[in-house]
Amino acid sequence: MHKLVARAAVVTAAIGAAVGLAATSASATATSSWTVTHSGAYTAHAVNPSLAVPAATLNCASSDVTAGSLQATSTNGVGLGTINTITFTNCSVAGITFKVTMKATPWKINAVSVNATHPTWVNGTVSSISAHIAGVGCAADFTGTVNGHYDNTAHALVIDGTGTGLVASGASCLGLINNGDVAAFNASYAVSTLPVISTP
Repeated sequence: MHKLVARAAVVTAAIGAAVGLAATSASATATSSWTVTHSGAYTAHAVNPSLAVPAATLNCASSDVTAGSLQATSTNGVGLGTINTITFTNCSVAGITFKVTMKATPWKINAVSVNATHPTWVNGTVSSISAHIAGVGCAADFTGTVNGHYDNTAHALVIDGTGTGLVASGASCLGLINNGDVAAFNASYAVSTLPVISTP
């Protein structure tokens, strides 16, 4: 999350995260059964993730899933993966440094469907997100769910900023972040173990 367009801060909770799939609200028909090659422990790295609320944008230099896990199979895609530890580096808003921390763990990775337009993409969500951001004169929590897709060709988890599931609470931020603000998170996480997520 680098140069920002607002003045006080916003978190990138979710960042949400990461690992082999996140998802998009414009998804195809839900699929019931999933398999993952290269399952087990993984790490993931994103460059320049950002999180925006109506009055501010938080940018970070990078974000890392330093501990996560992917199941080999899932009958319904729910909890196919977990994000157990995630970090954000060099985050700021309008030049003011902010710290982003994970409040609760794990965050859950859920597979939903094969993308109708891009058959190598898996639509999904990262849920149970809980993160805290803090800077000079500003603090807030972000909880909820983010949407995106996992790209089986690029081995990247893409969080696309769509949806209304990531929401601010406990905000004390000079009016720049307010309780109930919906946050748009954008990031692309390269997954180290190069998993492939598919449905039989």
